Amino acid sequence: MTADDSIPFESTERHYAEYRPGYGEAALTYLVDRFELDDSSRSLDLGCGAGQIAVPLAEHAGEVVAMDPNETMLRQARQRAERAGRENVDCVVGSDTDLGEELGTFRLTTMGRSFHWMNGKSTLETLYRLTESGGGVALLTGQEWLTKGTEEWQEEVYEVAGEYASLPERTGPVEEYDDPWDELLAEAGFEDVTVERFAFEREWDADGIVGYLRSLSFCSPDVLGEREAAFTSELTDRLNAMDGEPFTQTGTITVISGRK
Repeated sequence: MTADDSIPFESTERHYAEYRPGYGEAALTYLVDRFELDDSSRSLDLGCGAGQIAVPLAEHAGEVVAMDPNETMLRQARQRAERAGRENVDCVVGSDTDLGEELGTFRLTTMGRSFHWMNGKSTLETLYRLTESGGGVALLTGQEWLTKGTEEWQEEVYEVAGEYASLPERTGPVEEYDDPWDELLAEAGFEDVTVERFAFEREWDADGIVGYLRSLSFCSPDVLGEREAAFTSELTDRLNAMDGEPFTQTGTITVISGRK
């Protein structure tokens, strides 16, 4: 993931910060307990986006380095930390290609959906060197509901969005994550590699759904261009006509982690 990789998310930053959900309390509590985070711990959230992991993690660690190549996204992360009263979040411009000894060592490194954009093998090998003994790396991911959700309202959203943007194929639920991330962790030297899943239920309103779509790289305001207003109007009208608000999403957060 380089500075160029942040380009697809230009124009999404505000929507990403406001409408992208976090990974849930259960997943973060699991990591805090598994890696025994406390006030003496340093953590790295690589590809932090708008701080959906970094900021809540800062409640349990002495310092969290939030790193992302997109400076506007980092500004959103700083604002999230300020609102939460977390002064121990250090926002740093950079990506997996900028990892080096000058960052120091970490008890835990987390990566959310950003890991898809990285060179997984070399990133994990570098992080192994930056991980203190007993610490580890955790990869968090969840089903992207636009393409994998099967509720009627999700099908409606996909249909409308497909009229305005080129969307990934709608596949329905996928039980396994896209890449053998547990194997990559083991190949990089991490041990005690585990895969844990946490079920969740989330409610959306029409405004949240539209905002979420604008946070996606393939449906961003830049992609929609002059058709953004028409897209917003049509999708909102279609959702309101369904008379189903709040719209319920069920899914699973997967946490793949290994220890050094």
